[in-house]
Amino acid sequence: MAEARVTITINGQNYPLACQPGEEDHIRALAARLDDTSRQITAAGGSINESRLLVMVGLIMADRLHELENGAAASAPAAEPMAAAHSLSDEDSDSLAASIEALASRMEQLASQLKAH
Repeated sequence: MAEARVTITINGQNYPLACQPGEEDHIRALAARLDDTSRQITAAGGSINESRLLVMVGLIMADRLHELENGAAASAPAAEPMAAAHSLSDEDSDSLAASIEALASRMEQLASQLKAH
């Protein structure tokens, strides 16, 4: 099967990528999340080089994943941690969304502190 091509934009920079056919929209959606996070960092921290921005975005995304994994693990039996992640109740989903928003707020504060130094 031939590969598909998609161009994503993160922090104003275009990146052409290869992907499996049918994955283009998913790749664009993931890129949009990265772009949103990178724009929040640059808005809060002013001018930042691409390497540092990449590290900060990576840390934010890794922290979000960590929070998701720990939240799912805390509510799931040890034998089925992934099953819990896919069966969150509306209340748990709302709580998770609030946690992600709090994380974004913390990261904005950190970026502001970096700008001040």
